[in-house]
Amino acid sequence: MVLLDLTYWCENKFYVNPCIECTNDCLFCVRNFQDGVYGFELAGERNPSAHEIREAIEDTWDERFTDAAIVGFGEPLLNLDTSLEAIVTLEELSDVPMRMDTNGQASLIHPSRNVAVELKNAGLEEIQISLNASSAKVYDLLCQSEFGLRAYDAVLQFARSCKDVMRVVLSVVDIPGVDIEACRQVADELQVDFRVRGFKGPSHIADSISEKLSKT
Repeated sequence: MVLLDLTYWCENKFYVNPCIECTNDCLFCVRNFQDGVYGFELAGERNPSAHEIREAIEDTWDERFTDAAIVGFGEPLLNLDTSLEAIVTLEELSDVPMRMDTNGQASLIHPSRNVAVELKNAGLEEIQISLNASSAKVYDLLCQSEFGLRAYDAVLQFARSCKDVMRVVLSVVDIPGVDIEACRQVADELQVDFRVRGFKGPSHIADSISEKLSKT
């Protein structure tokens, strides 16, 4: 089975690709319209092992990188042990700021594990959680989680558990029809940071999403 690029980069930013699967099928996801980013092929046929991710990081890390992110082409927490190994490896190689991007459904994916504490103990300093909506109904429409309407509350709960041990940023994609200010209020109520992400896909996809949102 093909294992494609496990690390990738753009200028001074270094990224790790620990998982190709996801519990969401977001309408706006880059996977809907391309197989990689920055010229790297990220849509492999299987997830890497912890050993493979360590080896890939050690082979491609360079001192020019000023920050690192565990992101990839899927949900990092689905391949949790490999993601933890990625964090540990990066910690050993450098002291640059490091974050993880996640859909925040950790408690549904790993109900018997304290994922926030495991990430912190591995060395993670910041987690960016994709909020994307201000209600479970809109989240379900946009993100189409395999966990259904339960997913949204799980995202909020994970943010609460993480904010005690690391910096938390809730993010939302800027698509017409998404209530950015309502999402910002959710972040304010949780007392975590907030970020608006630009949509990088084709305009017809953004238009289609906006039309769906207008009917909610």
